[in-house]
Amino acid sequence: MAIRQDLSALLDKKMDRKDFLKHVGVAVVAMTGVAAIARTLAQSQQQSLTKTSATTRTSGYGGSAYGGSKTS
Repeated sequence: MAIRQDLSALLDKKMDRKDFLKHVGVAVVAMTGVAAIARTLAQSQQQSLTKTSATTRTSGYGGSAYGGSKTS
């Protein structure tokens, strides 16, 4: 509800072209920044999952065809 009220207050506010462009610029930067952060977090999580699964498949118990670890 608070977001709607803030948006409504912003839309009802009298502003000139300079103020309008400042608000639009801030909104665009905020939206692209949030998208970039989300994409970066998703990529880092994907990389950590890939590294973890690759490590567990090649080492430790069950890492070889006979079920033992590869320590020879």
